[in-house]
Amino acid sequence: MSDSEDSTVTYTTVSSPYEGRSGDVSPGVDGPLVMPEDPYAYVVATFQALPPPDYVPSPEEPEQAPPSPVYIPYVPNPVYL
Repeated sequence: MSDSEDSTVTYTTVSSPYEGRSGDVSPGVDGPLVMPEDPYAYVVATFQALPPPDYVPSPEEPEQAPPSPVYIPYVPNPVYL
């Protein structure tokens, strides 16, 4: 297009978890992108506070007696003549 009156350029800004706007840099071209937080930090935090080896967790709900069986009275089959 050589005629500038017929051309339209639209710029759009999209939010990104990386520093800067997503249109400012290209991955691998302008250098590595830096994330604001480490996504695996929760994995490291989980293994730092392990329970002691003699720890026994309490049951989630108290022991209960099994439900009583339902007895159905015996009804003999009818005899047809």
